[in-house]
Amino acid sequence: MSKAPIVNPAVAIPRRVFLQGSAVMVGSALLARPILAAKQLCHPTQSDIIGPYYRFGAPFRTQLASLGEPGDRLVLTGTVFSSDCAMPLPGALIEVWQANAAGLYDTNKPGNFTEARTFNLRGMLYTNEKGQYEIETIVPGRYPIPPNLPGLEKYAGMTRPAHIHMRVMESLHVPVTTQLYFKGDPFIADDPWAGLKPSLVIDLKQDGKVRRGVFDVVLARGF
Repeated sequence: MSKAPIVNPAVAIPRRVFLQGSAVMVGSALLARPILAAKQLCHPTQSDIIGPYYRFGAPFRTQLASLGEPGDRLVLTGTVFSSDCAMPLPGALIEVWQANAAGLYDTNKPGNFTEARTFNLRGMLYTNEKGQYEIETIVPGRYPIPPNLPGLEKYAGMTRPAHIHMRVMESLHVPVTTQLYFKGDPFIADDPWAGLKPSLVIDLKQDGKVRRGVFDVVLARGF
């Protein structure tokens, strides 16, 4: 009479349990991949040129365009994140400036021009407790780069796509100066700045009489 084989209960694993465990491990691996991919895709916001028309001292305000300012009304929202693309940064300082609908800034003199007392389509604001911001403005116009701008002489006459300038800073992070552009602008492809930075191009959605766009900013840690 043959004896039944002796099985060590410590190492015996029922087939059903083994398969369930394997499925859990495979499922966990599949779930981990998107998380890992998301971390790998998380990068600080790309920088861009400050441009010749930055001015120091713009007032604190979220409504850059007065009610009488010509142009398509635009509401721009977003969140400023730390380098993990997950932790919002409350109290981050944002400077914003742009051209009007005709492609003109409030001064055509480059540099920190302070003779003009008004600051049209310029402002500063802080992000709220959730790291969020909201700006009311207009869609800026395009403009040709004028001749004899220091550092930009070789681009004279080139039409820049519509864009909004931003500088974002927070005490524990590296500041970023950047520009945001708008999807569908035919001048983006040949622009020496926008054409190389698709992450700075946002889509605008029509919402009644207002166009809305979202632009999140990610700052690199400063240490």
